[in-house]
Amino acid sequence: MIGSGWLFSAQLNAQLAGNYAFIAWIIAAAVAIIVGLCFSRLCILFPERGINAKCTSISHGKDFGMIFAFAIWFGLLAMIPTEAQATTQYLSPFIKFVTLYQNDALTITGKFAALVILLVYFIINYFGITLLAKVNNISTVFKVSIPLLTIIILLAAHFDTTNFNLSANANEYTLKTVKTALIGAGLIYAFNGFQVVAAFASEIKNPQRNVPLAIIISILFTLGIYMLLQLAFMGAIPTEIAIKGWSQLNFNSPLVNLTMLLGLNFIVIALIADSIVSPSITGMTYLGACSRMLYAMAEQGQMPRWIAKLCPKHNLSKRSLILNFIISAIILFNSSSWAALMVLTTAFNILGYIGAPLALGVLDKKRRFFYGVVFVMLGLLLSTLNTQDFILSNLAISVMMVIYAGVQLKNGKRFNLRSFSFIAYLWILMLVAHLNWAVVILAFAFFFYATGEKFTQQSKILNPPEAKFTSA
Repeated sequence: MIGSGWLFSAQLNAQLAGNYAFIAWIIAAAVAIIVGLCFSRLCILFPERGINAKCTSISHGKDFGMIFAFAIWFGLLAMIPTEAQATTQYLSPFIKFVTLYQNDALTITGKFAALVILLVYFIINYFGITLLAKVNNISTVFKVSIPLLTIIILLAAHFDTTNFNLSANANEYTLKTVKTALIGAGLIYAFNGFQVVAAFASEIKNPQRNVPLAIIISILFTLGIYMLLQLAFMGAIPTEIAIKGWSQLNFNSPLVNLTMLLGLNFIVIALIADSIVSPSITGMTYLGACSRMLYAMAEQGQMPRWIAKLCPKHNLSKRSLILNFIISAIILFNSSSWAALMVLTTAFNILGYIGAPLALGVLDKKRRFFYGVVFVMLGLLLSTLNTQDFILSNLAISVMMVIYAGVQLKNGKRFNLRSFSFIAYLWILMLVAHLNWAVVILAFAFFFYATGEKFTQQSKILNPPEAKFTSA
């Protein structure tokens, strides 16, 4: 989970939440654990390949499930070029013979450099989970040790507690600003890696024990690193900069710029190396997870059947891997910066999360009210999106569903029109996003409607899952 988030989130969180940045991290981790446990419950009930992409197909039929399968797939898919962008942006000040990053955006040369990084992700994944696991194991120590080393050096070199007491920093923020930071500062994005565990559930030994354990331990460990990094970063800011207020921080490569400002040039090389390793490992892992999700969607009849063909030697669908690589490249060349793509990516990730409590509200009736609370929590999180990103994410889901429905009807298949009820929910949610009480009422009402016996039974009669599942 330690990917590009650690390179940028400390500054963004300080800008948006100020001294409340630490509370924001704790809330983000709590959200990740709660949603992660929902996914782990699904893995226990149905230890299937890519279960997080097809859980709502099991509970509500494949047409309704298409919404969430698409959201999860696209959300993780968009993270792949985001990680490549992060590496390119961090390297840009040190590659002098070409301009990779200018005016807060990658240049065309920078995008081609990021494309080369994407190609490396593809090659390693092409040879299967064994090679990916070896690369992951080799790099794990490095990608964890560099953030820890950076924290220790920053704390030892310069830590000024008065930074937290300056009037501009102490009075500008409230608990309300924490809500904005959860998405805007990349905190939810930073923890999103827990989905990868669920995607690989069918390839993990003893998933009933190991999936929830892996999710909780990884999130708590990551939280510890991010909390310490936030403390070290904010305490290390020189007073002449801190006195202007956290909102005025504006480093292009935050950790590199700060360490150079403090004269800690010896750590810069390690930071540059980690800006390559951490995002790359994350990007490679997401590409592997996406290929498995796309395979699951094809197996479920939500994507073309020719994708659902496994390579026996490497136990993956190379067709889905190639398709994911091509789409990642297209996203890369149509995005400008890490921060902008990160927020939109997070919007899709949250939409994907929503499928888990909806599915469990049907499949695990004993805990239905708890899953309703999780659904409301995610609705409140979505309500923090700015209007532009809300429109873009809603529009993408809406257009996708209209096209999908058209293809189904053209091929003589029935389409479950109830699927559009969730699309309507998203647009209404956007309209009432500024009213927390309205979001809570709307979310609870839709959850109990969509998980009701009448809704789910009629949906599955129209569109039963095309693949058979065996409950564990």
